[in-house]
Amino acid sequence: MQQVNKKAVFKVVLAVGDLSFAILGFLVAYWLRFHLPFLPAPPAADFGLYFRFSLFIGFVGFLSLYSAGLYRLEQPFFGVDDFFALIKAASFAHLIAAAVGFAIRGRIPGDPVETYSRMVLAMSWLLAIVFLTIWRIGFDIVMAGFRKRGVGLTRVLIAGGDDFGRAFHELLSTNPELGYRSAGFVEEEHFDALGERLKRDPVDEVMMATRQAEADVVMTVMALCQSLSIRFSMVPTLFNVMTSRVQVREIAGVPIFALDERIFLRSSRLLKRSIDLSLGVVALLLTSPIFAVVAALIRFESRGPSLIRQTRVGKSAKQFTVYKFRSMRQDADAMKDELRHLNESQGPLFKIRNDPRITRVGRVIRKLSIDELPQLFNVLRGEMSLVGPRPPLPDEVDQYETWQRKRFEVLPGLTGLAQISGRSDLTFDETLRFDFYYIENWSPLMDIKIMLKSIPKVILGRGAY
Repeated sequence: MQQVNKKAVFKVVLAVGDLSFAILGFLVAYWLRFHLPFLPAPPAADFGLYFRFSLFIGFVGFLSLYSAGLYRLEQPFFGVDDFFALIKAASFAHLIAAAVGFAIRGRIPGDPVETYSRMVLAMSWLLAIVFLTIWRIGFDIVMAGFRKRGVGLTRVLIAGGDDFGRAFHELLSTNPELGYRSAGFVEEEHFDALGERLKRDPVDEVMMATRQAEADVVMTVMALCQSLSIRFSMVPTLFNVMTSRVQVREIAGVPIFALDERIFLRSSRLLKRSIDLSLGVVALLLTSPIFAVVAALIRFESRGPSLIRQTRVGKSAKQFTVYKFRSMRQDADAMKDELRHLNESQGPLFKIRNDPRITRVGRVIRKLSIDELPQLFNVLRGEMSLVGPRPPLPDEVDQYETWQRKRFEVLPGLTGLAQISGRSDLTFDETLRFDFYYIENWSPLMDIKIMLKSIPKVILGRGAY
């Protein structure tokens, strides 16, 4: 209860800050409009009217942010999704304000011509986005400090005692900045006693994380949480992800479920290819100075070419050649069998955190993903996309099961959902889950979000080795 109260205090502080900065944005816009000398001469205006209207915009902005779910305090930091939600909320609030301003135009005594300047509203919209973004980033920095001290965390009980559930329990226990405190886990054979456990040790959320649970067990746990007013969440399995987008139709009164494969529509492919070409050219121009520097450093440290060619498997399981900056010794492939016993990945992947084949320059360019920059040429050639599942090696694909080949239904990508969600720290099953989710739920906005989220991931270099 104490944690809940502290979270409520944080929410109130966040809401007051949002309201204040939305009002401030409108008032600053008013000042700019009526005091900047290079703008057109403003009409006569009453500051009192503008001040009262700023309160209205602040209130509507707060309601918009609330309806967008930006007061749940569940995200560890202000991210791209939050930024887009903030833009939508600010846009909605200012559209409502513009509509109200038009409706009351000329109806307020002492202001018979026009109540509010459209230029003020436009500048207020932009300033609100800037002010609220800076405020929320600062708030999250302060919140991260509180969370590391165990303040304001969401207490969560893991429903699942297999390796999947235990790994998730360990993740939450060692990373309090994520905003959760694990209250332990309950193994599947003890789900019958889950109700007593929750009454004895109440938590804020029950999170099911197991590979084994049957549908009726999931429904029972959901109903129990609902009866106790405890939030229920679930880490999806591969099957959940693969069937997340279905269509329902009837044949002779019998409901039939069919997967919706909208990503394969011709219009979607053309749009995605247009994004790849336009942004790929821009990215290549911006990063071209890096190519010469990295190539020189590689050649200076070790003998061999700075660029290497590798055979990878792409769309429709067809092999193609990718380009990379060389990050390993020249005889790295010959050493692979000798080092196979050091492999730290499950399934067909081959990953070693401290791979002895990697050079000093190679370790840096891998950490920052610079070694993959030459694959922009693969993007321009149509062999890859900017966003998609990473292309695997042929010997890895030889170990794939039939259902795992769903990855080859789309072009491989320079970055992807798995790369912004853990990179090399993910297991093979976790990587597949992210890849399949991307395939089933693709949209242009998703691609843009993944590209934006890739930037801090690359700079921080987490999960890359």
